[in-house]
Amino acid sequence: MKLFYLFLFISSFLSGQTQLIYFPKDQHSYLGGRTNFYKDFQKVLLEKKLKPCENKNEFLSADVVVLENDTAVLYDPEKLHKPENKCARELTKEVVKNMPGWVSAKINGNNKAAVAHYYIYPDAFFDNFKNDYNADDIIVNPTYEGGIDAFRKEVMKRADPQDFYVKGKGKVTVIVLFVLNEQGEMEELKLENSSGLKEYDEMILRTIKKIKNKWKPATLHGVPIKFLFRMPLSFTTKTI
Repeated sequence: MKLFYLFLFISSFLSGQTQLIYFPKDQHSYLGGRTNFYKDFQKVLLEKKLKPCENKNEFLSADVVVLENDTAVLYDPEKLHKPENKCARELTKEVVKNMPGWVSAKINGNNKAAVAHYYIYPDAFFDNFKNDYNADDIIVNPTYEGGIDAFRKEVMKRADPQDFYVKGKGKVTVIVLFVLNEQGEMEELKLENSSGLKEYDEMILRTIKKIKNKWKPATLHGVPIKFLFRMPLSFTTKTI
């Protein structure tokens, strides 16, 4: 019955009938937190007698759907399949569905299906595994030539807020979100919060898109990975 439920849920999700949310930042998707997730991941991997990937650098940026009944499944649509991480994907898919500690998201007092994100580097779970392993702790953050302040100054230099009027003290703070891909390029650029003026928001996004300098991507175990970047920006505008 549980497998049938999973099949129905995933089928409806992939067909667009179910809209999933990401896990709330103040909640754990796994009992004991992320370190315990990786510990149990290795335990299940060994219990299932899964084999290491031939390519020691295989890596998967895994989105895991944690369901309302405290089970989970890897979000694995065909459009995300890549031959270079097939082994990591199949290994993760098998392990995730057999892990015992999943905890569904609580939204307004109700259990809800939500997406949790984990970095899976299979080679770390075999001979070299450490009990306190947490992939998040060993990620090398992306860098911009001259540092993050140089990027921020470039945005401020190019942006021109003087044609916009706001109520209050004239200081507007927006939080910019974007993904840095494995090549150090910006993707999925958006604002976490609005300034309150659509035209102003669009001006900020256009300004950032025009900055062509590449970043040095984040890495995990020396392998470039996608990284979600969050950056607040404050501008002074004319007041009314």
